[in-house]
Amino acid sequence: MTFTNVGKELVALSIGSNLDLFIGHIGIGSGSGTALSTNTTLFGEERRVSVTGSPDTTVAQKVAFQADFNSVTMSGIALSEFGLFNVASGTGYPGSVWSRNSFGSVIFDGTNELQVTETIHVF
Repeated sequence: MTFTNVGKELVALSIGSNLDLFIGHIGIGSGSGTALSTNTTLFGEERRVSVTGSPDTTVAQKVAFQADFNSVTMSGIALSEFGLFNVASGTGYPGSVWSRNSFGSVIFDGTNELQVTETIHVF
């Protein structure tokens, strides 16, 4: 079976078209560990916000999500992971993470803001 370019494009458009069912939030955390396809949560979620504006589907077979975290939200966080979610809160929805990314810790002192952009490419 071959998944065609048109099929890939429609999947990318679908993921970004209905924020009630699909990705509508980005969470950040201070947990550690390797990002794996079996992850269902962030390891140490600190904050979660709604995506900013509409998902960007201007590039074929891709959809990009962006969220902004202000300096008050970021104050005191040793950021080491972020993820895409389909729900506003982790409570009661432990398996809602669509994508998890981990990296070396970055400490925020209350003077920094953060903008996270994650792009999903449908292959």
